[in-house]
Amino acid sequence: MKKFQKCNELAWVFAMVLISLAVCLTTKGGFGVSMIVAPSYTIHLALHHFLPWYSFGTSEYVLQGVLLALMCLIIRKFNWRYLLSFLTAVIYGYMLDLWLLLFGGSEPFATLPGRIASLAAGVVLCSLAVALFFKTYLPLQVYELFVAQVAKKIDWKPEKFKYVYDFCSLAVAIALALLVSHRFEDVRFTDCIGIGTIACTVFNAILISLFSKLLDKFFGFDAALPRLENALSSAER
Repeated sequence: MKKFQKCNELAWVFAMVLISLAVCLTTKGGFGVSMIVAPSYTIHLALHHFLPWYSFGTSEYVLQGVLLALMCLIIRKFNWRYLLSFLTAVIYGYMLDLWLLLFGGSEPFATLPGRIASLAAGVVLCSLAVALFFKTYLPLQVYELFVAQVAKKIDWKPEKFKYVYDFCSLAVAIALALLVSHRFEDVRFTDCIGIGTIACTVFNAILISLFSKLLDKFFGFDAALPRLENALSSAER
């Protein structure tokens, strides 16, 4: 079967669009957001009372900045290229806020079928986006960069370490959601953690692996801009 070639940079573009759309859809589902973004979403719900400008997207890239610092401590290494991942997180944050604006804010859809469809689409698109991110040489979001770099440091496959990371994120999200829902009467625990969160935790890594294999069947991920790839690869050494 003939593959579509030199899709590396295009994979990054589609990953950015899909990951922000996926988070928007899971939010609109109202069954709890994914375990990866649940900590930042919970912090957003808490701080938005005092800082109206502190959007979900803002909370996402602020938390990813903290995660980037933690990653550097774990791997005992810093490279300026990591800052590009933070820039990617900032772009994603603005795209997320734009999707939420287009879909009418973060309030769940009105009908149950619409909410279920939104959750299902969000879970699938999130997994596809992460699989695309792992195919590209362009900067990953900090979430994916953390998985890739720490997995490399401890000599694990990224897919295997992703399970560990997902469940750790879930534990942190549950703790934060309990704290925030206890502190603010208008924030329910289920706004942050719900059946949607569990579904993401269970199926996310499995779907990423499946999408990764499917993508390799139909697309070649060589660089269309090899000079840019060489420049970024040289910077990582």
